[in-house]
Amino acid sequence: MLDLTEGEGEYGPWYRLKIKDESRGVVRYFDKDDVKRAAAQDRIEVGENIWIAMDTEEVTLERDDGSTHDYNPTMVSFPGGD
Repeated sequence: MLDLTEGEGEYGPWYRLKIKDESRGVVRYFDKDDVKRAAAQDRIEVGENIWIAMDTEEVTLERDDGSTHDYNPTMVSFPGGD
């Protein structure tokens, strides 16, 4: 992990990780839940290797305006995790 940006939004804290992916280069990973838990447990360290995976099954999200958005959920794991 190259960098960690934290912020507070309408729905609580958020985190954006800047990571170097072996196949895609430098990318940004935005997350609330998994990263929020790791931050609360002091498990996020800039410079550490982390694990991020994308699910192969696509999920459809329906927005408040009735539109839909298809995406592949991602998961992240930090050193010292379960």
